[in-house]
Amino acid sequence: MKTSPRTIGLLMIAVLILGMADGLVPAHGVSVSPPVSFTFYFGGDTGYYSGFYNESMKSHQLVQPDFFLNLGDISYNGTSKGNPPTGNEVDWCNFIKANVQNRLGNPNYPYVMITGNHEDGHPTLDGTNDGYIDAFISDNCLPLSAFNSQSTAGNGYINFIGSGLCTESTTCYGKEGYFDYPASNPIARIITITVADTVGNVSSTSVNYNYCPLSVCSHNITSPSPGELVMDAHWNWLTGIVSAAKNAGLWIIVAFHKPCLVPDLLEGCEGNGNYNGHNPNYQLETYLMSHGVDVILTGHAHIHARSKQLTCLGPTEPPSDSKIDITYSQSCVANDGSSGVYNRGAGTVQIIEGAFSQRNDQLNFSRSDTNYFAEAMSARGCCWQYGNGVGNVCCWQYGNAMNLTAGNGLGMMTVNSTQISYNFLPSGIHSRTVAGASEFTDSFVIKSPSNPTNGSSSPGGLSPLILGVLVAAAIGVIALVIVTISRRRKISDQNPSKPLASADETGET
Repeated sequence: MKTSPRTIGLLMIAVLILGMADGLVPAHGVSVSPPVSFTFYFGGDTGYYSGFYNESMKSHQLVQPDFFLNLGDISYNGTSKGNPPTGNEVDWCNFIKANVQNRLGNPNYPYVMITGNHEDGHPTLDGTNDGYIDAFISDNCLPLSAFNSQSTAGNGYINFIGSGLCTESTTCYGKEGYFDYPASNPIARIITITVADTVGNVSSTSVNYNYCPLSVCSHNITSPSPGELVMDAHWNWLTGIVSAAKNAGLWIIVAFHKPCLVPDLLEGCEGNGNYNGHNPNYQLETYLMSHGVDVILTGHAHIHARSKQLTCLGPTEPPSDSKIDITYSQSCVANDGSSGVYNRGAGTVQIIEGAFSQRNDQLNFSRSDTNYFAEAMSARGCCWQYGNGVGNVCCWQYGNAMNLTAGNGLGMMTVNSTQISYNFLPSGIHSRTVAGASEFTDSFVIKSPSNPTNGSSSPGGLSPLILGVLVAAAIGVIALVIVTISRRRKISDQNPSKPLASADETGET
């Protein structure tokens, strides 16, 4: 039996309709059934030995499941307080257990730590050594093993995967690695790295954690130095896991201690060395902002700040380890954040959460790169020093210096397959109270483009009704083709000697 052009056309229409229904669902994002959501808390510069016991305790008592990210500068219990450089880490771990794990009734609650410059093992870099990261995560303190398997931590466990590039550690935990969460049905990749810092108690096995490719940072690409080769290895590892997460449709959150972009008075874009005239930290954040990373979490500056949604850091690369400002460029801003809503995939939002317990830093309203930030707050409270540009004012909101009630706090982030939401949580102890002024707040969401406010659409942005109509239409066309072919076969069987007319000739459809 010869198939008519009409029949072929109907089959092609059916295939086209089904293709439309499938093609209108975007490839990015993960399809999760049943729906998955998790919440985590984070902050850096968390120590209480610097004279802020109550501030650290109050912030830690706000921590709830599913896990906490400590962004570095963990305890300040070492040479900065006149104590030995290491040996006091267990005191801090007991403090955490009392205020987090024991309070929550969960001895295996994931308290995830990231190296800051105060626990890197190298006091020569900043003059202080307040513990060592490997001691904080040792078996008698807060070990990875407590929450890195389902047998110890249940379904909320952290499946941490290290880079394998850490000479003093078999797991690389606390220094460089990532975990996909939830481990059993992941929707996000959380990458934890050390930036612009040399980590290690022994110089022969210490590692300089910088990220920059040989093509940019090598003085001689045909004969790179050992240090440049190490830096390139870290770069290749990082770019590989970022690319894999993006291809898998996962949210990408990168956490480390030292930011390149910062609106405070004291810090700059630290790069831990000069490499062929380039600043590795600038190269790192430029890459992250242009390659699909959704959120960057940092500490180091003792302030809170939340950036606009950015695609780059501007045209001027600051010298490594300098306090020279990054040049503001409007072309780097995808969304100014004033609505509190960002679109997924448009750029990166950076959060500095360094006012967890500390209060000694202040904003600099006169530096160019402050304009990259939507909101910022200093918990200093009083006694403003030189250089902030406007006097005794704590806060920055959408281009304006604001005199608000302010204090310490931490970040809370909730993630599901279509949205990230963030809230700054004040710890309840104000460093300054301004009569008649509201308390500083900050919050935002990042939404997938197909996720409207009412949440009524399907994951692809089509309503269930429209998808149903498309599928039903395809089924109807296929059924019509089957009936037409069946009728022709019946006619052919009844008249075996007579040629079967085409649908066009009979007028049947």
